[in-house]
Amino acid sequence: MTYPPQSPEPNPYGAAPGQPGPGPQPGASSDFATEWGVKENPNRPKKVNQLTQVLWGYAAATAVMALLTIVAVATVPWFGGFIIGSTIIGLIFHGLSVVIIWFIAKEKLGVFNAVDPRNPLYILLGVLGFFALTGFFGGWSLGWFAALSALLGLARLAAVGAAFYLVTQPEVEHWLKSRPGNQRKTPLPPQAGYQQPPPPGYPQQQPPGQPPQPPVQ
Repeated sequence: MTYPPQSPEPNPYGAAPGQPGPGPQPGASSDFATEWGVKENPNRPKKVNQLTQVLWGYAAATAVMALLTIVAVATVPWFGGFIIGSTIIGLIFHGLSVVIIWFIAKEKLGVFNAVDPRNPLYILLGVLGFFALTGFFGGWSLGWFAALSALLGLARLAAVGAAFYLVTQPEVEHWLKSRPGNQRKTPLPPQAGYQQPPPPGYPQQQPPGQPPQPPVQ
């Protein structure tokens, strides 16, 4: 007796039926770009890969901004000083995007001890968006530098907005909550349930060692 072929089970991580999911895949690459989410990682859902790639795009825009600052200072010497200092400080603050990638790629969100591992991501992305917004208003004293700064500022703001959107997706939520390293370190205390008193006339349990009391006549 023959049976018709069974359809493949749907992938809980959002991959197409029959396609490799986020589990370990044979021949999966473990190079730096794949592990840190620069390239597509077959062990992660598609939208998680998009999240890390968006954050790498933010970091790349920051690096380009630093290079443009060096060129601007080299061509216009009087433009240095404050802009160099602010660029160095900006590199430190905008480097938060790489820190967020590290927490996602290494599955270390459990260190925040949050019930939902996305909560610390919302906070970190909010801080990153604030830095992107403040960096958008810079370099207005030099024409070409101001124009390129505005474009890169818009790109960073768009990256933060896309990251916020991806974190809210069910596929990303499910993957983040399923990773052991993202679990809450301190378990939630058991909630004391309300004990309903027994109905009238129900025999009360006697303390141990005492004989049962006869009913009152």
